[in-house]
Amino acid sequence: MRENSPQTTTTPDLQRGGEIAESSTSNRNRTGSSEPYPGSTENPSPFPDQVLENVLENVLHFLTSRKDRNSASLVCRSWYRAEALTRSDLFIGNCYALSPRRAVARFSRIKSVTVKGKPRFADFDLMPVDWGAHFAPWGRELAQGYPWLEKLHLKRMNVTDEDLGVIADSFAGFRELLLVCCEGFGTPGLAAIASKCR
Repeated sequence: MRENSPQTTTTPDLQRGGEIAESSTSNRNRTGSSEPYPGSTENPSPFPDQVLENVLENVLHFLTSRKDRNSASLVCRSWYRAEALTRSDLFIGNCYALSPRRAVARFSRIKSVTVKGKPRFADFDLMPVDWGAHFAPWGRELAQGYPWLEKLHLKRMNVTDEDLGVIADSFAGFRELLLVCCEGFGTPGLAAIASKCR
């Protein structure tokens, strides 16, 4: 038969001398919430992650090398987001490496875009005639995502007069168009760029 002995419990808030130790809930008010007392003038400090991201964004503005920026974006998710928010120049080495929609969704503050289409051996007539590298899908997405775009550099892309018309109509502050080894356009497209852009 068991004896009914009173159970003794010790609380972690009591020290050996019987004094009440300061607990982690000392900042709670009488209502039990962790909010400061009504009428208190204390400003809540920002979260450490938020401070780190603000500092990181300011530091990343000084990184101009694409290689360094790509390396920084691989550190962690917060660096990935901060690098995307601070990038102003977008370089796409292969127009089929990612979709235009994904590029516009990730980078939201781009002012200059470089897109390369066909590989280099296309310069030696080693590619089929209708291989691809059309600028039309890129033009539509860039027009919707970056209305403030200033510079556009295209290399070995198929650019039509309609594509140049989209560029002329979509970007109000457009300043620079560089077409290297591009084909498919003519005088009407260039005239639209010359008449509507700076």
